[in-house]
Amino acid sequence: MDINELTRKILDRRAKETDPLKIVQAGHPALRRRAVAARGRIDVELLLELAQAMTITMREAPGVGLAAPQVGLPLSFYVVEDGFASEPGEDEDDDLLERRPLALRALLDPVVEPLGTRKVFAFEGCLSVDGWQSIVPRSRRVRLRGTELLPGGALEEIDEEHEGWTARIFQHETDHLAGTLCHDLSVPRSFIDSAYGSHYGDLGEAVRRLGLTGEIADLAPGEVSIG
Repeated sequence: MDINELTRKILDRRAKETDPLKIVQAGHPALRRRAVAARGRIDVELLLELAQAMTITMREAPGVGLAAPQVGLPLSFYVVEDGFASEPGEDEDDDLLERRPLALRALLDPVVEPLGTRKVFAFEGCLSVDGWQSIVPRSRRVRLRGTELLPGGALEEIDEEHEGWTARIFQHETDHLAGTLCHDLSVPRSFIDSAYGSHYGDLGEAVRRLGLTGEIADLAPGEVSIG
């Protein structure tokens, strides 16, 4: 089926335009396919409608990113937004993970390149593996290239650097476009029900209680990064 036809079909499953799309769960084949390029393949008006629907879906979930494969569409496209993050000095955990607010953005065909050797360990969840978390090591800094869909429908080439939690968000969503889930990359034995997350505020507790080994075991108390 043509990607425009499939997009239209997915959007039309909603009873009304303000309804969220269905987020597919692990096991759905769209999550394991390599997404097809979006630029020049999908009509801009349709892409704007898709972006709006995915934004509604992301916010209602709630989450900080949503990739097209997560709604059953193998298209290299995602939306991101982190309105839950705090400003410097407002939250100790956010400061530790360098988590800062991220305005709503919609990206086509993004490419993420790790910069430097420093890795940050943190629990991640995924809207397509609902209710579960695992510790995923990510590059602290990345270079992001791709095409941004602007609110009016214009397309703009981007080449940027990001760090901290924002870099993690872009890595997570870009992985979806290659058919990779965050838990595929996790520290072995770190997979937990989200309800237990509060028990592991310090990763040292996760190392001790879950029997984690490898680089993560070298973290000092209160540390999250190595390299």
